[in-house]
Amino acid sequence: MKFLVVDDSSTMRKIVSLALTGAGHTLSEAENGRDALEKIKADHFDCIILDINMPEMNGIEFLKARGSVAGALKIPVIVLTTQDEAPLRAEAMASGAKAFLPKPFQKQDLLTAVASVMG
Repeated sequence: MKFLVVDDSSTMRKIVSLALTGAGHTLSEAENGRDALEKIKADHFDCIILDINMPEMNGIEFLKARGSVAGALKIPVIVLTTQDEAPLRAEAMASGAKAFLPKPFQKQDLLTAVASVMG
């Protein structure tokens, strides 16, 4: 599967990349929601791993804006964030996220979430 990892931290993108590529997946990276919108306009992705707290366009803004890109609402989104408050979790899920994982995370938790979301 091909993933888009959206996080303003290059270190976090690298950690997620290692977990996903180690499981045989391919991926692209985006630094914020605005960058992610451009990437999903230009390429096909099977799943998006999304941070919430980012400059320019945060994760919630991205979830709400992705409907402007043809076919983007069909791409499942897994939120991976340090902000694990119940209201934020509820807003992310109401905005279209399929799973919500707190950071720090275990590789197996991410892979389990991917398997659950992707069927």
